[in-house]
Amino acid sequence: MTTFTRLLLDRLRDHPDATALVLQRTRQPDLALTVADLMQAAAGWQRALQKRGIQPGEVVLLILQHGPELVQSYFGCVLNGSIPAIMPFLTEKLLPERYRAELSALLEVTRPAAVVTYPEFENEVRAACGEGSPVRRVLVAGETSMPPREPDWERLPGLARQPEDTALLQHSSGTTGLQKGVALSHRAVLRQLEVYSQTLNLDPQRDAIVSWLPLYHDMGLIASFLMPLLLGVKLVLMSPFDWVRAPYRLLQSISAYRGTLTWLPNFAYNFCAQKIRERDLQGVDLASLRAVINCSEPCRPESQAAFAARFAAFGLRPEALQT
Repeated sequence: MTTFTRLLLDRLRDHPDATALVLQRTRQPDLALTVADLMQAAAGWQRALQKRGIQPGEVVLLILQHGPELVQSYFGCVLNGSIPAIMPFLTEKLLPERYRAELSALLEVTRPAAVVTYPEFENEVRAACGEGSPVRRVLVAGETSMPPREPDWERLPGLARQPEDTALLQHSSGTTGLQKGVALSHRAVLRQLEVYSQTLNLDPQRDAIVSWLPLYHDMGLIASFLMPLLLGVKLVLMSPFDWVRAPYRLLQSISAYRGTLTWLPNFAYNFCAQKIRERDLQGVDLASLRAVINCSEPCRPESQAAFAARFAAFGLRPEALQT
C-alpha cells in the first residue's frame, strides 16, 4: 500500500507531460495543466507551508474559489504531509452570520494550524480566529507564491507519511448539525479508489472525467478529483456555480474533450433536461460518454428517463445512464 505523495511522484516520473487536468473558468480560456505543471505549483505551496512552520500531520483548511490555487494548494498540503480540508467559501446563497458562526465553530473543532483563502476573504478568516485560536498562519492565494525552483522530490515531507496516517479531512454536509471533519487515511482512500476504478473499468488511456461537482462534497472530492489525479486519468473541472448558471457547459465540455465519465446527483438530470436550450447544443456530441452516474441522492428512474430522452438526439446512448 502506498500514499498520495508517492503516487503523485510516480506519475511525475512516468508521465510529466501528460495533461493532468483542464480548469474551466468563466470568461477565461481553459487552463490545461500537465502533471509537471501541477507538481511544480504544488511544490511551491509545500515550500510556503513549510517556511511558515506548518508541520506534517497538521490540518490546513482551504477556503478558496474554484481555480488553480485550490488544486495546487491542496496537493501542496499533500506534499508537505499536512492534512488538507476543503470548506465552502461564502457566497450570496449563504447567510453571512450563520456562515461566520459555523466557521468559528469549525476552526475550534478541526483545529487547523493554517487557513488558505483568497484576498477578499482574508479579513473574515482573521475575524473568526479569536483569542486562543489554533490557527497560526493565514495564507492568502496570490500573495503566497514562492520563487520557482526544482524541488528535491525524494526529500518531500509527504513521503514520510504512512498508509495508516490521515490523508485528508472530509467535512460532512452539516444537515443534522455542525459540519464534522471525517478523518480518512491514505489506506482507506486508496482502497476505495482501487475498488471503484476496477468497478468502472477505468482506463487512463481512453477515459476522461468531466465534472462540476463541488470539491467540498465527497463525490466531487473522491470520484471526480482524487481518483483521476492520483490514478492518471484526464480531468476537466468546472465550477459548480458556473454549472448552475449555465448547465449546458457540462455537455459542451463533454463534447469538446470527449468525456467518457461524469457524475450527476438526481436533481441535475431534471435540471439539465428542463433548462438546457436547443441553441446551446449546436454541435454537441455525447457519443463518447460511457457512463453518466447518478450519485449522492435517491435515484429516480423518471429523472434518468427525462435526461435520456432530451439528449438522445445528441448521441447519448441509453446504456450510459447508470447508478
